[in-house]
Amino acid sequence: MTKIYLTILMCAITVGAFFYGKNVGVSKCETQNLQNQIRTKEQNQTKERILNDKVFKTGVADIRRFLRDKYSIAE
Repeated sequence: MTKIYLTILMCAITVGAFFYGKNVGVSKCETQNLQNQIRTKEQNQTKERILNDKVFKTGVADIRRFLRDKYSIAE
């Protein structure tokens, strides 16, 4: 009788370890995916910030040059 109980106990421990390991693996995967998403968003924000700086700085200089060429005091 004790052999049956021991076998059932070992099966229960094995099944429990399987599901525990599965949950740990899923949580690690979710954590890694979230970190990748955060890293991607930070890279996109950095690229967008650099692009906006270039557009802002270039745009002002071009407008000033255009206005200076078109509307000068000499005319």
